[in-house]
Amino acid sequence: MPRNELSDDESYQVLARERVVRIAFQDGQSQYLIPMGYVWLQSALYGVTQEGRKTRLAKINPNVAFQVDTAHDTGLWEWQGVTGEGTFGIVGSEEERQQVLSAFEPVIAEAPAWWRREQGPRLASGAFLVWRLNPTRVSGRSYARSEQVSG
Repeated sequence: MPRNELSDDESYQVLARERVVRIAFQDGQSQYLIPMGYVWLQSALYGVTQEGRKTRLAKINPNVAFQVDTAHDTGLWEWQGVTGEGTFGIVGSEEERQQVLSAFEPVIAEAPAWWRREQGPRLASGAFLVWRLNPTRVSGRSYARSEQVSG
């Protein structure tokens, strides 16, 4: 069977190289799943956002589930995916906030001109919140074609 478990190190490598995570929030009455851009830093996922449904739900229940995969680049037939659970919160420390924003600089440099024009000034002004997702459970899988046997 072509599906394989990823080691912890392989799972962390996927988290380190990808940039979109899907995070599931819930408050006991509703669930909310949203894709968010992120960077992997100090064994946590970090990103920037604005106040909204996700931040309101996280205040009620900071426990979330998440999923990251490589299918965007590799397609349906060969991928690696990481799922997990963790706690989501807004970064309060200015030092940690600056570390995250510095880590985001290469990602922002790749942003299209329209995003830099529309959102860049807001980011520079501090209008965005910096969030952190601390994983408490991580597991990964890969799916790839089996090596063909010659004969």
